[in-house]
Amino acid sequence: MKHGKMTRDQAIAVAGKEIVDKLDYENCEPTSRCQTDGDDSVEFSAALRFVDADGDSRCLTAYYYQQPEALEGVEDLGSMDWEINGYEIA
Repeated sequence: MKHGKMTRDQAIAVAGKEIVDKLDYENCEPTSRCQTDGDDSVEFSAALRFVDADGDSRCLTAYYYQQPEALEGVEDLGSMDWEINGYEIA
């Protein structure tokens, strides 16, 4: 099951545009999480901590997915096409 059910607009509504824009430039790392629904995509994520409007410390995570065959033989992951699949806030 893919993570990141929030859209960019929903993430901006909670975290603010500045935090969401900043997250775009954070390096993502593989999560090593196995998909359990037959989806064989490889999950990557990047996260930033922020303080919400209530003064609570929160974490905004962006999720990215790549197909295993797209990763074969790739030495520089920065050369790949990275698109955020969705966001989560904890």
